[in-house]
Amino acid sequence: MPAVSKTQQRLMGQAHGVRKFLDTDGKEGLNPRKIDSAYRETIVEIAKNMKKKALKDYASTKHSNLPEEVEEVEEGIATIIPHLSPESNKPKKSKARKMQNLSDYREFVTKIKK
Repeated sequence: MPAVSKTQQRLMGQAHGVRKFLDTDGKEGLNPRKIDSAYRETIVEIAKNMKKKALKDYASTKHSNLPEEVEEVEEGIATIIPHLSPESNKPKKSKARKMQNLSDYREFVTKIKK
């Protein structure tokens, strides 16, 4: 999906660079420390939650004939949501919770065998 404004393309370009940095353990891409601290957290969050292909598609949009900014509408966010990776929406299971599940399962199995 192409970017709809120059500002969006620049943002996704930075997020794509950060994603590359994270995936290559700092060998390539954009170091998040070089991003302005006011935007760093947001850009890193976008980089972690969007699919690589979607980031690349947004970032590779050509600037010609794009407006500098577009008025934000609810539909703009809705177009990005399908590109979020599904694991970003799942709650993380802690090790303690996994062990509790295992002990519950063992207790269940012993009851059935009796």
